[in-house]
Amino acid sequence: MVDMGQWVRRSTTAEGPLQSASSARGADGSRGLGVEPSVLQLHSGQSGWGVVRVIRFAWRATGPGGRVLSAATAVAALALTASWASSSGAALATGASIAILTIAAVVDAAVHRLPNAVVAAAAVPILLALALVWSGDLVRSAAAGAALLGGPLLVTHLIAPSGMGFGDVKGAVVLGAALGLIAAPLAALALVLGLLAAATFGLLRRARTVALGPALVAGAVLALVLGRLLGVDPVTP
Repeated sequence: MVDMGQWVRRSTTAEGPLQSASSARGADGSRGLGVEPSVLQLHSGQSGWGVVRVIRFAWRATGPGGRVLSAATAVAALALTASWASSSGAALATGASIAILTIAAVVDAAVHRLPNAVVAAAAVPILLALALVWSGDLVRSAAAGAALLGGPLLVTHLIAPSGMGFGDVKGAVVLGAALGLIAAPLAALALVLGLLAAATFGLLRRARTVALGPALVAGAVLALVLGRLLGVDPVTP
């Protein structure tokens, strides 16, 4: 597995020193999204501008429909979490984190990689919320959310690393912590909905591989919708 840092262009989907077998399979799967067979891959030592370039590449590769869906997902996350803001200011951090993870999901859909820099940026609102609204209950809920969403994926990665990338694990931990700022059970619900979405997409497209990042983000937004409909009470600092 290549390190997540620098993006370089390769003209083949065969396994090589900068592209693992699982990455090559991801490149094959990206053809269905309208991405050229040459896929942008990662290795260490790239400046932040490389991540910006690949985000632009992925944004163009998703096509008009994908761009509208991605923007709608980010807006929905911000709007839904804002509705909890009167009860918990930390909910705003949940929306900001999911919106940032939507950018990572766009990249994942295009090249089957979740860029470290974007995932790390998504963790910043969570850490700021925990620092500004310090509460033992809030910290425990965020940790529980991270464990509920990231734990099963970590176990899967340890058992079958070729089938579950570690980038998905890191993204799930951040996403779970973000949902935990509102209520930890939302993270478990997001995992179930996200896996169902990924399985449905894979079956409909008959895809050999499916980018899990977009499915998890979609599952998180759906979990927020159900949370509002069911009247889930947020964690009170």
